[in-house]
Amino acid sequence: MKPKALFVMLILWLSFTTIQARSTEDVPDKGTYAKFLLVGCYMKPDEEGVRMYRFDGQTADVDYPCGLRGISNPAFLTSDSTGNRIYAIGDDEGKSSTANALLFDKESGLLSLLNSQSTDGELPIYITLSPKEYFVLTANYKGGSITVFSQDKKGKLQRDTKIIRFAGNGPNKKRQEQSHLHCVTFTPDGKFLLATDLGTDCIYLFPIGKRPEAGKAHSLLDESRVVRIQMDSGSGPRHICFHPNGRFAYLISELSGKITVFSYNEGKLERLQTIVCDPFVAEGNADIHVSSDGKFLYASKHLKEDGIIVYSIDSQKGTLVQIGFQPTGLYPRSFAISPDGCYLAVVCRDANCIQIFERNRNTGLLKNTGKNIRLERPAFVKFL
Repeated sequence: MKPKALFVMLILWLSFTTIQARSTEDVPDKGTYAKFLLVGCYMKPDEEGVRMYRFDGQTADVDYPCGLRGISNPAFLTSDSTGNRIYAIGDDEGKSSTANALLFDKESGLLSLLNSQSTDGELPIYITLSPKEYFVLTANYKGGSITVFSQDKKGKLQRDTKIIRFAGNGPNKKRQEQSHLHCVTFTPDGKFLLATDLGTDCIYLFPIGKRPEAGKAHSLLDESRVVRIQMDSGSGPRHICFHPNGRFAYLISELSGKITVFSYNEGKLERLQTIVCDPFVAEGNADIHVSSDGKFLYASKHLKEDGIIVYSIDSQKGTLVQIGFQPTGLYPRSFAISPDGCYLAVVCRDANCIQIFERNRNTGLLKNTGKNIRLERPAFVKFL
């Protein structure tokens, strides 16, 4: 073979292998990202209510390196962008309710408590970080309020707080006797905060302040320009999440058994679709998440035919079509999808376990791995 022809063949082979390598970069191998499972439980302060499990993304096996005592009922948690700082609610009655800052050492797998701050009896149920991670916010169910905490450079929560309280009620006299804030989440553009109020059937939209200043909790939200978005009477808005493209939002309502699809643009939510998630209207709709590829949405429901409902998402319209249903253990509450999209872990509170499902990234459907984590009174799960 002539040297010139050999050179051309070599160039073609190098081009082919480069293209082939690039084509596989967008589809990570199983287990590329999933390393830890962060779990919160309904437990007393002298019990290990926060637990961190090592997770094998190849086999779905877990082991339990550590837990943390000192927090009452850490039923919802979040982490910063590095996964090194963890924030947990202390879901407790009266003055003992708290927001808590933790440190997680990924090398040793150990958790430590940085500090705790009281939520002044507001009973937190959800916790999140502001877009630049200067502030920590809780949605307070019993108090019908939002608390904004400032934090120092080490991640400790400061006494400087801002409490925003709401009033009102809904037609369900048992569940909507007052305002019940259930979720606080920031829009993908980082310009607004959305707060769902189960008690008054509405979503509050707060613009971010013009000059938020670290250490000054009152500077984060512009209360003077808050917008109230009224939802269907008696629906009980619970959790809201966004599509990865930032153009669509999905609200699950606990009391009506429905999911509402919105378009989102510059602080404006426009309803596109409302579908029945729980045909029994058992007042048990719980959690909702979109897969990282934006192709599928998952919702949990309990109290009647407990399980995870699977929807396909129209890539252009953002609308939903149900394509599957995965039965789970009793009372599926929180659930999480691994960053590589290979697994879905769901808390089954009344079955005292966390179930691990393998997720088909092409079809979106779930398959039970049978590798359950047995523990008492689980409430929350998140992949790190």
